[in-house]
Amino acid sequence: MFTPRSLLLRSRAFPSTLKATRIPTSPVFIYSRSLSCFTHQLGVKLSGASFPAKSKQAVLSLRNITIMAGTPSFSDAVVQAMRNLYPEELADKAWDNTGLLLDQAPSFPERTGNSKPTVLLTNDLTQMVVDEALEKGASVIVCYHPVIFRPLKSLTTKDPMQAQLLRLIAAGISVYCPHTAVDAAVGGLNDWLCDILIDGEKEIKRTVAEPISRPLPERLQGQNVGYGRAFELSQSITLQTLLKRLSAGIGGQKYMMVALPPALNDLTKTQVITKIAVCVGSGADVLKNTDAQVLVTGEMAHHYALRHTQLGQIVVTCFHSNSERKFLEQRLKPQLEAQLKEAGYGNALVFTSSADRDPFDIIDVRDLA
Repeated sequence: MFTPRSLLLRSRAFPSTLKATRIPTSPVFIYSRSLSCFTHQLGVKLSGASFPAKSKQAVLSLRNITIMAGTPSFSDAVVQAMRNLYPEELADKAWDNTGLLLDQAPSFPERTGNSKPTVLLTNDLTQMVVDEALEKGASVIVCYHPVIFRPLKSLTTKDPMQAQLLRLIAAGISVYCPHTAVDAAVGGLNDWLCDILIDGEKEIKRTVAEPISRPLPERLQGQNVGYGRAFELSQSITLQTLLKRLSAGIGGQKYMMVALPPALNDLTKTQVITKIAVCVGSGADVLKNTDAQVLVTGEMAHHYALRHTQLGQIVVTCFHSNSERKFLEQRLKPQLEAQLKEAGYGNALVFTSSADRDPFDIIDVRDLA
């Protein structure tokens, strides 16, 4: 195992053999870039520079070490891209846990599989998702929901989530979790859900259901940020039309739960709807004070839904993660690809998990044997 001191001593034997004088050759530079290459398995040729065979072995015994000055590691590039797209200051830190929750270990065995820098997008982290990340050779996972939510007193294989974190640590895979930063941002999850329901119709206005009241950095001030959205259409639509748009937008889901007010107990009747409020995930607290005719969310507890129906409002739920998952493919994937290209990783692969799914299924007991 090379220590900073041993590497510095070994590096003194070969700085003068570098042909390209414009490239920094200090021990600190060689150590930092070599460690970065070792940890993140970068492979970018440095034009005009060469190392003698013995010198190559001196730098962490790495084969074909190549350096791109000024380019961040792939893990760092993904984290910075996510922060550019969805600033962490927008997350509700009063209860949420967002950001880089699992960093890459400082050293790990070389992984086989995809040689290109790879990131996997998922809504939740499960054993199947980790299996998929390892199979695809991903070095970073962007997981919408936090993989660490409450303080950990231990890391053991007895807990399902902790077991997966240990697997990722052993494989040198980092995990970034944006959660409510994506919910609150302009163009984020809630705006995406609005766009699905509007479906090209003309809207009169769009507002934030729960604006952020805490101070924000200057660059974020004046933006329409916050949790949940409410919008008003210029022309009315029916509930049937709204449900079909929602189904198509989230991936063709066949079944949804609808809570109707007492005065409206027949879905076949035409409803005149212009005011709609949305909140991805669990939206009861965010939407509790809205005057919208229809509330669309992933899930809502019994008593909250009952209250809204007594107020004459319609509640539509489509399961928690089903209200979020398609955003990763439709919006985040192309956004992240563009950001990584600007950061010098135009060859990066961004996959949306095929193993990620909502834990609930609808079962017709009449079909059971």
